Amino acid sequence: MKTACADRAGRTRRAARGFTLIEVMVAVVVLAVGISSIMVFLAQATKMVSTARGATVQTMLARQVMVEIENKYWRRQARDIELSGTFGSEFPHYRYEVTITENIDVKVPELQQVSVTVYWNRGGYERPYTLTTYLIDFSK
Repeated sequence: MKTACADRAGRTRRAARGFTLIEVMVAVVVLAVGISSIMVFLAQATKMVSTARGATVQTMLARQVMVEIENKYWRRQARDIELSGTFGSEFPHYRYEVTITENIDVKVPELQQVSVTVYWNRGGYERPYTLTTYLIDFSK
């Protein structure tokens, strides 16, 4: 017959033995899955931030070109507009094209549709962003 002291000593020895190999392996697998999931999410978040930054730069560059065009229209220099170009070494992966469509309204022949498309070369693929407005050519 066991005494209360012997019973407590047996439980203490069993508890002091630690984890089994299976328990350690399961813990390592769970930890590895968790860490790899976090790494995948981190990579996706980094890619999304990069894409958002590039799209924001595209929008600002398109607006910059459009403001230059608007200024030339107001100064009656619409014929001096560059129809394509780059943004220099500051933004080497971006380029733009301007499309001017005339005679869009019979009643107002001076009215023109002006579109600025900024292309962002990202990994061999060009992403276009187009900004369009309507302007009157006062030089005509």
